[in-house]
Amino acid sequence: MTVLVAYASAPEGREALTEGIKEAHRRKSDLLIVNIGRGHHDLDAQELQELEGQLTEAGLALTIESSILADPGDAVIQIAQDRNVEVIVIGLRHRSMVGKLILGSTVQRILLDATCPVLAVRADKL
Repeated sequence: MTVLVAYASAPEGREALTEGIKEAHRRKSDLLIVNIGRGHHDLDAQELQELEGQLTEAGLALTIESSILADPGDAVIQIAQDRNVEVIVIGLRHRSMVGKLILGSTVQRILLDATCPVLAVRADKL
């Protein structure tokens, strides 16, 4: 089986990756990264190298998948369904009182529409 990490080059994306690695080890599963950041179809060379290093250190192979869908939330959901993943790991960031009323559209889409469990982790732990 597979653990999918919805990754963005931001603190919440890096926290999702960290927790995704732990979850993949716990479940003895493969890890799949779906880039949901700006220009979510491509990661730059430096970021790819950093991801590869972090995953190599964790004993996992770097596997990145992308989708032709413009909406990153739809892409995560589609890939999760196509790959029959066990769990999706997403990162959340602290929000103001107003921001708490409106989750990010990508996160909200994944939480509401995913057909598998979703593990949401906070990047700004208290």
